[in-house]
Amino acid sequence: MPFKVEVLGMVRVGGKTVKTPLLVVPGIVTGIAYTAGDAFGDKFEIPVPLSGIIHTAIFLDKDDEGLETDLVLFAADFTATADNAAFTVADADFHNFLSTITFAAFKNFALNQVSSAAALGIAYVAPQGKLWAQMVARGVPNIAAGASPMLSLTIIADE
Repeated sequence: MPFKVEVLGMVRVGGKTVKTPLLVVPGIVTGIAYTAGDAFGDKFEIPVPLSGIIHTAIFLDKDDEGLETDLVLFAADFTATADNAAFTVADADFHNFLSTITFAAFKNFALNQVSSAAALGIAYVAPQGKLWAQMVARGVPNIAAGASPMLSLTIIADE
């Protein structure tokens, strides 16, 4: 027979919360306009717990452009697209595709902007303790020297 439960206070519903280091998107060439659909920087690795759920992603737009950008995630190494070339994924790499996180809505803070994607619910397993990623421009950014974007993930890690 079911019984009624009353929750008083905070309830833990998952593992521990982990925030990845704030990572600079590597390999972005400054002073050159990208085209929508181009790889935005080089492939990079994101250190993560061995398994968990990606809950939130934060994109710091230090160049104050506010243009839609995708973070493409893979569970294993993949063949990168050269920076500022049309982003492509080899058929063989699709087997390790994990998800795409889109940064589309930005909050402007006068000198810079931030976009966050929350309640993502992207479950993953990363036996090597990392995910592989590359950014894709969806607008036409032109990044100034010293203003490379940064990002971080918040993960609910399995214990």
